[in-house]
Amino acid sequence: MPGDHVFISYITEDSEQIDELQAALEAADFIVWRDKDKLWPGDDWQAEIRNAIRGGSFVFLACFSSNLAKRAKSYQFEELTLAAEEYRLRPPGAAWLMTARLDECEIPEIDLGAGRTLGRSIHRADIFGPQKIAQVSRLVIAIQRAIGASPGIPPASVSAAAADAGRAQSDVVEELRVLLRNPALIMDYDEYLTELRDPVRTALLDRERFPLTVPDGTKPDAGFVRQWVERMRDYDDLLAPILVPLKLISMYGSQQHEQELTQTLRILAQESTQPAGHDIYRSIHEYPALVATFATALGAVAKSNYSMLRAATSDVRVTTTNVKQIPFILTSGSQSIIGIGNWSPFGTLLCVEDDGESLTDDQIESLLSERGGRRHTPISDHLFTLLTPIYRSHFSSDGDYADAFDRVEVLLDAVSEDARAQAPYYGPHGGYGRYTWRHVRGDRPPEVSMLEEVKAHGAGWTPLLHGLFGGDPDRAEVALVSVGEMAKHVRSRMW
Repeated sequence: MPGDHVFISYITEDSEQIDELQAALEAADFIVWRDKDKLWPGDDWQAEIRNAIRGGSFVFLACFSSNLAKRAKSYQFEELTLAAEEYRLRPPGAAWLMTARLDECEIPEIDLGAGRTLGRSIHRADIFGPQKIAQVSRLVIAIQRAIGASPGIPPASVSAAAADAGRAQSDVVEELRVLLRNPALIMDYDEYLTELRDPVRTALLDRERFPLTVPDGTKPDAGFVRQWVERMRDYDDLLAPILVPLKLISMYGSQQHEQELTQTLRILAQESTQPAGHDIYRSIHEYPALVATFATALGAVAKSNYSMLRAATSDVRVTTTNVKQIPFILTSGSQSIIGIGNWSPFGTLLCVEDDGESLTDDQIESLLSERGGRRHTPISDHLFTLLTPIYRSHFSSDGDYADAFDRVEVLLDAVSEDARAQAPYYGPHGGYGRYTWRHVRGDRPPEVSMLEEVKAHGAGWTPLLHGLFGGDPDRAEVALVSVGEMAKHVRSRMW
């Protein structure tokens, strides 16, 4: 589990109930932080708790009972003040701060900024009475969501595509299974991919549906942000029918299937690489090719079929404005879609909706005018949710899926860094997604673990055997060292 702990704020009169809650959380593999366990005699409790809240907690759980009302003052209010200050810097809808009632009591209406208060705006669990066990279970799930181990609500179109593929004798699965099993049907396979991608390409070329210019006088207000999110949803619906086929090809395809897969992603990537238009629309137009890249990469990693990952990344080259061909993954990434953070409020709204919540126009305007409250990796977080129904059945738990997604992101960043080293490219680093915050405090984040794999196995490291990094362990090491340095920089700057 990537987070250090769940921080529990409470008063001593409730210690017995907190002991029971702590046992339930630890049974779910959470690390629980409590003052009585972590503070030593003579410690500055304010400094220690501030460090805990700001330095490593993924969840601050404030527990209340009627006992608090009997107190004239309490250290818990100091803890809540520190938590509120931190919460103002977090994205709206992010479930970092939670509350639990231990009996029928009032929750203090502490101001959290942007019209939010502790009592009215925050996830609450009532862990008492006949529904106590069920509420504790819901609390555990909410915490799992907060640390990024559980996804949000995927688009209905993607869930429907996954459900259709899961039916016995699914037409999509059966036709592709026949094509992948029989090498003699390679021409039919090529035609299948052509028919699969052509409707997507045709739609992406429709400038009425997906314009690249912004009308004169358009303001970056709440209405424009909502239009941007609607466009992202439109892309998701357009791509839904191709996600399962890409998964199956990347998991079970072999050498003869690489070329047409590369061509499919190259066609999508070239359309995504637009030299003219408004920056915000040019950037968002990279998204369809990025979705296809992630969908393919996850399948390849899930089955250790790294030749298909190479076919979907290193081999997918696009022509840029100076007629130079470079890998698409070098020019794009989850951060590129939001202009390397310039349009993070747009992505924040997308993720809030993924979590089943909503924002008022005033809250969106607050996001646009203030840096606080923005999500730092919204496109990465959305991709994690988007692809959940496609891949959930291939992993034993949401946590395993989250770890696999982290590995994919690290590999994509490493492939990008390797391409940058082979042919100098001075554009921004477009990746570095959710694995950066999920492992902000871990001693062995995924990029470090992967580097250790390369050093241990050398030329025998499986991705190298399939042609990634040119099969050269030195190139792989250099790339992963670069990823580690950049990820460290991102973590120190953002968190």
